[in-house]
Amino acid sequence: MSQSLKGKTVVITGSGRSIGREMAIRIAAEGASVALLEINKENLEEVRSTIANSGGDVQAYEIDLGSESAIIETITKVEKDFGQIDCLINNAMVHEAEDLLNTSLEIWNRSIQITLTATFLCIRQVLPAMIKRKNGNIINIGTVNAKAMIGSDSYSAAKAGVHALTRTVAVRYGVDGIRCNTIVPGTIATAAWQERVERNPNVFEDLKPWYPLGRVGAPKDIADAAIFLISDSSQWISGSELVIDGGLLAGYAPMFRTVEGSDK
Repeated sequence: MSQSLKGKTVVITGSGRSIGREMAIRIAAEGASVALLEINKENLEEVRSTIANSGGDVQAYEIDLGSESAIIETITKVEKDFGQIDCLINNAMVHEAEDLLNTSLEIWNRSIQITLTATFLCIRQVLPAMIKRKNGNIINIGTVNAKAMIGSDSYSAAKAGVHALTRTVAVRYGVDGIRCNTIVPGTIATAAWQERVERNPNVFEDLKPWYPLGRVGAPKDIADAAIFLISDSSQWISGSELVIDGGLLAGYAPMFRTVEGSDK
């Protein structure tokens, strides 16, 4: 690895599996010190030990991001343990597939609480020290669901709020040296899709025609984008949405073929 992130401390929420796990391992391999925030103790320890056994600088923090006091306490501890936080990646989310008619208030509130409110609380907690140093980097993990109706209604609404929050932070605190961007993934083959895979084992194959590049994404695709946004190569990028979706939002591939009467 290039060690392009050496000297930086990165906090990653929801870092126990899937995209969060891949980002944590790859970011640590690039030389960054990594603070893992995760609710699942077993997953948390697996990622911590994987990074530590590879020689990475890592500490793990078991946390329920639904608790404001837990977020305040944990971020404070991370700052004490590492000295400072250079980058916060808000990755944790709750993904429910129900449509609005089948979405209970409990599901709706949990989606908003973990996906949006926890993002707000984590940002609010890291900002003062970043502002004091006149340097900070916040990366929010969004979704194409926030840009077009693709399903998972409560999740999509919560993520749309995350996209808006990115713009707020970038504009309001840019004068204080704070950068804030959103990574916008398309379909990424992760454990979050397990229920759908059980219902339809061919779901990723069925989705391929919608992606101009002919495949769904992998966690590595998102980790690559995160490494770029953490690095000094992105110093003049803020308030942006970095879409990593294999071309999905550029145009709906099956539709133009129908319109043109073409199979290519």
